[in-house]
Amino acid sequence: MASADEKSTLSLMQQADNGASMARTGQSASSVSPEGTDTTGSTATAEAPTPTQDNADAEKAGAKPANTFGERPACFRNTVQEGAFVFQATMATATSSFSQGASAIITASIGHSLDMTQGQITWITASTALTAGAFQLGLGQLADLLGRKATFIVGMGSFSAFSLLVAFAQNPFWMDVVCGILGISSAMVVPPAIGIMGAAYATPSKRKNLAFSAFSAGNPLGFVFGSIVSGIATMIFNWRAAYIFIAILWVIFTLLAIWTIPKVEAFPPDQPFRERLKTFMKTFDFVGTALTIFGTGLLTAGVTIGPDDEWKGKWVIALIVIGVALLVIFAWWETVYPTPPMPPHIWKDRNFTFIILSCLPGYMSFISSQFWLSFFMQEVQHLKPLTVAVHLLPQAIAGLIYNGIAGSVLHRINNTLLLVIGSCAYVAAAVLLSVMKLNSPYWAFIFPSLILAVVGADFQFNVANMYVMQSLPPHQQALAGGIFNTIFRLSSAIALGLSTAVFSSTKSSAAAMADIMVPYEKAFQVSIGLSAGSFLFLPFVRLGTQGHAPKSVDADTSDGIQTPSVVLEGERSRGEKQESVSEREKI
Repeated sequence: MASADEKSTLSLMQQADNGASMARTGQSASSVSPEGTDTTGSTATAEAPTPTQDNADAEKAGAKPANTFGERPACFRNTVQEGAFVFQATMATATSSFSQGASAIITASIGHSLDMTQGQITWITASTALTAGAFQLGLGQLADLLGRKATFIVGMGSFSAFSLLVAFAQNPFWMDVVCGILGISSAMVVPPAIGIMGAAYATPSKRKNLAFSAFSAGNPLGFVFGSIVSGIATMIFNWRAAYIFIAILWVIFTLLAIWTIPKVEAFPPDQPFRERLKTFMKTFDFVGTALTIFGTGLLTAGVTIGPDDEWKGKWVIALIVIGVALLVIFAWWETVYPTPPMPPHIWKDRNFTFIILSCLPGYMSFISSQFWLSFFMQEVQHLKPLTVAVHLLPQAIAGLIYNGIAGSVLHRINNTLLLVIGSCAYVAAAVLLSVMKLNSPYWAFIFPSLILAVVGADFQFNVANMYVMQSLPPHQQALAGGIFNTIFRLSSAIALGLSTAVFSSTKSSAAAMADIMVPYEKAFQVSIGLSAGSFLFLPFVRLGTQGHAPKSVDADTSDGIQTPSVVLEGERSRGEKQESVSEREKI
């Protein structure tokens, strides 16, 4: 199941370990071919000293030469375990989107089998995203206080168990509710995975960039691979077999996690479990978690179900108003609660705020477009699930390629430019789908749309993930991952609710009766509007390059001296509060 991206990452890590071993025995490690870096961590120019000269100067100064690719973290026994962990972490972030992708290409089959309305069909995917986002922050606290490895293993195991339960669903209520529980299980695995990665790869390096590049691939590519696996299982048996296969797959991942996941915790190793449990009960934000769940749930339910009642029912408006009110109360509550799951101070970081706001609309567009494109292929083109999966396969292949590219250029190319490229790709992908006609060729519209959409997902997720991991201190790494994934998961549910409302409202119109493509065009136009929203915030992002390797390690310190891992445009480098960046990052 390991992808080409993870295999190449493992190979590079092994090369770096070999080079580091040779350096320690006095041999040359030139086969690794590291690039020189200047004092701000940016790529060296032609006039800059060579790595060999830098290392020689470092040795004369009493420092040991740096491995610019990065040393293997001490928590891993060998490179094989490291590569296996990165793969497991990638599957962790892919868990929710994998489930959504698996469901997306068989929604029509499930809907016909269980006699579901359009709103109920949408909730198969929306319920998973909703609960995954609503519980993410709370489970991030749980992972940090009670144990990251244990939380990860329980999450993977419960996801397998509830996937099996979904396979035996007998009615719409059973289906939607258990899919919502799947979202809770998927929310359990992401914060500990990010927390362990953040603690293990504390030193900025190319090795860290590759690890986080593979990790970032899970979210957008999980959807595609989930659809492929689901399509194969459904073709051989039926839609229920898809969930049975997922259950088997996650049992394997659970067993592998026992060996691959290192014990890297946020609490002291000698702290008793009872004391940690007591701390958890005192500090966990039960009120904030409840406000998030009910606020987002009621809002999404009102928007999704409203069209079925033609927006005439007073209860629909009540759901939306109460949902919004609860979310507003949640925002206020976080400012007064002593240990909030979403610390208000995190939003004082200008770049963090605007990076999230820039990436969010595009991801909402991505999820909405994927859902309606899959539904269009099933309902209008009458394609079988496996055929739908094959049509989506180019996106997975392109995603692996673009993800590798993104991970290798984070420390070279202005990251704000990468965000702009991603936003442009999202808009172009949605435009292609919105102008598509009933008999339009696949290669002229759907294929290029798939390729462009994954450009936006890969580029923006790599930039955002790298920055988010550097916005909070190490002991709150799982919380940082929870904040990032919470916002994106909740936005997915809202995006599906909005597009479903537009689709359902136009489905029975006179124009839709004359042209079956009208409701789909309107749904894709929602994606255009969402993706275009990114450009409202991009001008405020001031981000240069990220993930630079440290130049040298001081011989007198065990932790080493790290150069800034983020270079800002026109601002002070993160981690260097006394020195300003000498010149603006050049591309």
